[in-house]
Amino acid sequence: MTWLTHLRTIVIALGAFTLCCGLVTQMLARALGYDASLGPPLLDLGSVPLYAPFSFLKWSLAWASVAPSLLVLSLGLALVCALASYAVAIVFAKLEPIALAEPSPWRDLASWRELGHYELLRDDGLALGAVRRHAWAKYRNVRSNTHRCVFVGQSQHTDDAVLAALRSWAGSLVLVDARGTLAERLGRKDVFRFAPERSDATAINPLLALRTGLQAWNDARQLAGALLANTYEVPQTAIDAFALLMLDQLLCAPFEARTLASLRHRLIDRAALVATLCSRWSAEPKADAAPAIWEMVRVARAQRADPDRALTDLARIDQALAIFADARLASETSAHHLNWSEFISTPTPQTLVLSLENIGPPAAPLVQALLAQLATHHSSACDAPPLMLVVEADAARLLIEQTGATLPIGPNTKVLMQSTDIAHAECLIGPREGPIVAIGPQTDASAQSISVRAGECTAYGPIPFEIHRWRRKLFPAWIKQVVERLPTAALKSALPSDALLVAPDHKPVRMRVLVGGGVTRFTAPTATSAQHDWSAPPTDGVRPPEPPAADGRRRGSRRSVLPVRYLISMRSEYIAQ
Repeated sequence: MTWLTHLRTIVIALGAFTLCCGLVTQMLARALGYDASLGPPLLDLGSVPLYAPFSFLKWSLAWASVAPSLLVLSLGLALVCALASYAVAIVFAKLEPIALAEPSPWRDLASWRELGHYELLRDDGLALGAVRRHAWAKYRNVRSNTHRCVFVGQSQHTDDAVLAALRSWAGSLVLVDARGTLAERLGRKDVFRFAPERSDATAINPLLALRTGLQAWNDARQLAGALLANTYEVPQTAIDAFALLMLDQLLCAPFEARTLASLRHRLIDRAALVATLCSRWSAEPKADAAPAIWEMVRVARAQRADPDRALTDLARIDQALAIFADARLASETSAHHLNWSEFISTPTPQTLVLSLENIGPPAAPLVQALLAQLATHHSSACDAPPLMLVVEADAARLLIEQTGATLPIGPNTKVLMQSTDIAHAECLIGPREGPIVAIGPQTDASAQSISVRAGECTAYGPIPFEIHRWRRKLFPAWIKQVVERLPTAALKSALPSDALLVAPDHKPVRMRVLVGGGVTRFTAPTATSAQHDWSAPPTDGVRPPEPPAADGRRRGSRRSVLPVRYLISMRSEYIAQ
């Protein structure tokens, strides 16, 4: 605490003591009937004369020989006044400390009137920071309804601000966390967590989240593109081959084998797999077959025409599915406890944490795939409540290093990005998207980028590179010059509690960091998994009438001799359901 804070407390205590003594003096004077022997009043208001605050002590000392009990009573009342003033001082000591205003390196910041004009002082929206009008005023929260927001700075400086922003969010929330710090301090209810090696983890099978009907092929291609994002530039043939392989696994494999880990086992013999897919899906489907069937036939015929390309694509798919060699990922993706549609459409706000804390970089493509499915379901929902996607700083770095792709974000999804480097945010959510909150000291690259975004302004200052003479010190010369609103050097040496809001078409706003907190309880998954599109056994599980067979060996292999056209018609009827 500064000396100004102590001086304020002393002044308040003395003021409270003087007020209490004044009340005692007036009560004693009234009890004595405002006698003339009390002396002249300090202020005469006619019927009520006002005496000096400490006059009762002077009167008690003057009348001590005549009324000694009055002196004892006065000393007791003085002690009570002192205790009351001490209590008042304790209460007012809780006020915010007073600090002298330091010379600010920032230029042309937004005024209080402009904050209201920008609609940043509203009562709803995402909390970004706190501002006050003058040194004696209370802080008011700066809130924005923007769809994209980035908190830039070191994690230990931005954690509290991110938590405060999340506590002000009333809708559903999806958090991608790699440290576990934010997830444990969320303070939200109804939390699901995808985190291998935890007893309270929720299993999510991306393969079972694929929808049937018209959306089957598009969902499969989207999942394939997200899982293949950890490789180099992905050709469309590899995405199509992956989609064909996933739908074939859902339609033909047993229920317990409808996982990405089981799909990886089929890639051991790629030549045999290409032959199986081509023989199963190259026949002409019915005219009323589902669109997915036609696309699968198209890809299978292309693989038959160019088997070398098909083998290359399967090798790329095998490389992408190598992450499921980890038994933890294979176990957590073997069941599907979370229904995307129910999670999105429920009126009660829910929270999903996708944790990279235990498994680290290998799970980044899988998280990218889960986010892609979430964005697809949320964008296709009619009356979906608002949803926010939050990416923690370490998780953003892992996503950039492992995938290097833009986050799949729906049109009605808000995004809050925490990052130590603004380049990570530009890669994940696009360049120059939404406001930036710079908290604490920044790196060289981030400081330079933020300074460029803030722009320049006109100011008066001394002549640059001028030789300092004593005449100039007495009579300085000022010129009009263009300077940076947020200097790079000042951004690199900012205080940890300083926050600067840089928004498009707005002047920068200087704020203080909001403090959040809380403890999160993660709910255990339910015993029974929710029903999904691909959770029921396929229609071809029912055996058709047995064709005539010559011997028992042929009768035992009746499924392999069914016409391919018949299999396609059955599967097309199932997908059309």
